[in-house]
Amino acid sequence: MKTNKVIKIITIILLIAIITIASIFGVYKLKDYKVRNIIPEYILGMEFTESRVIDLAVDRAAKTIIYDKDGNEITEKEEGIEYTSENGYTTVENKANSDDVLTSENYKKTKSILKNRLKKFGVDQYRVNLDKSNGNLQIKIPENENTDTVIYNLLQSGTFELKDSATEEILIDTSKVKSVAVVYGQTETETSVYLQIKLNKEGRQKLEEISKTYIQTITEKANSEGEIEETTETKNVRLYLNGQSVTETYFGEPITDGILNISVGTGTNSETLEQYIQIANESAVILNSGILPITYIQTDYIETANITDKQKDIAVYSTIAILAIMTVVFIVILKTKGILATVLQIGYIALLLLTLRYTNVKITIEGIFGILLATILNYIYICKGFKNIDVNFVKETTKKYALKLIPIYVIAILLSFNSIANIYSVGMTLVWGIIIMYLYNLTLTKIVIDTIKE
Repeated sequence: MKTNKVIKIITIILLIAIITIASIFGVYKLKDYKVRNIIPEYILGMEFTESRVIDLAVDRAAKTIIYDKDGNEITEKEEGIEYTSENGYTTVENKANSDDVLTSENYKKTKSILKNRLKKFGVDQYRVNLDKSNGNLQIKIPENENTDTVIYNLLQSGTFELKDSATEEILIDTSKVKSVAVVYGQTETETSVYLQIKLNKEGRQKLEEISKTYIQTITEKANSEGEIEETTETKNVRLYLNGQSVTETYFGEPITDGILNISVGTGTNSETLEQYIQIANESAVILNSGILPITYIQTDYIETANITDKQKDIAVYSTIAILAIMTVVFIVILKTKGILATVLQIGYIALLLLTLRYTNVKITIEGIFGILLATILNYIYICKGFKNIDVNFVKETTKKYALKLIPIYVIAILLSFNSIANIYSVGMTLVWGIIIMYLYNLTLTKIVIDTIKE
């Protein structure tokens, strides 16, 4: 009987040792003529990796333009001519940002729009700092393959305009837009992606009027030989998004519902469609977030992780010290059983870290606190199990402990649904920590406790 107990204990210790070695050092396998670690890498927050810093300085440039009495711009000044109002010239100073735009309210509004766009673009970790004295902004986001695209879309103006193609008269602008969405059209062979712009009541009435005017008409005219010929004439509109021309067209029939569907692209395979959907979604986010009230000059650079080697060493030594303290406390409370409890605690930490790798949980500084809290909860759980070794581990120890932790379950689940990495990292590490805690202890720890009781 004693031999069976020893074999069980040794088997569990060896299993924990394997899990710990795999978690710390990895598992290596020959792949593509190279020995590679098949354990996934941790997904780290931008505190531990490279990040992109975007500096946005308020554009205070001004351009002086001179017009003659006929309203023509003077592109080159001639010697001997005084370009004064007395001589019929008008001087206009065009500022990138007019003085009335550079207000504290617009600085805050810009910050809010940019934060909203970052969130909608799926950037789960960012910092946006505003210098209230001058309106300059600094944004910090993770550096990855999507960073350049995010920056490009982030700084788009957010404007929508429908203009007369001939006169450039603005017929409908952003103020008439109610909402923007992405919709799809399906035929037997292909799928089309559209950016659907829904106008408000005023915009709907204006669009109906425009759609009756900007059409294609066929007229009959006599040519030079007196023969009647049909002539096609079109009155076109041009659509602009973020100040850039998207398409020129006319209306085939009156639009009464106030909805404009702008074709983004058509495809027959999922890869092509995903590209069009991404473009459409980005445009929808930009237009729905509002117009950036201020023009900026943008510069950016890559910043390396701000965690120094000294800080890493401190973290390692602190971890070792904490494990040592846990071991001492276990031995003081549980005597010789404290050694087994320590081994089980180390195995839990190793298994949790492996799980976080395989589940692609992003580890931030806040997430590390989640790991520490899960470790403490497991420590208390194991300690209770060994202290109350004579009672039923499942019905008594686990049941009572599980009921006490209900508030923590609720908090962990709520945090894990947040879209900000610094918050959901805490939630997800806690959720997985709790799941692994029960699975691990209801198997290995229970076996050890039952074996000791035999």
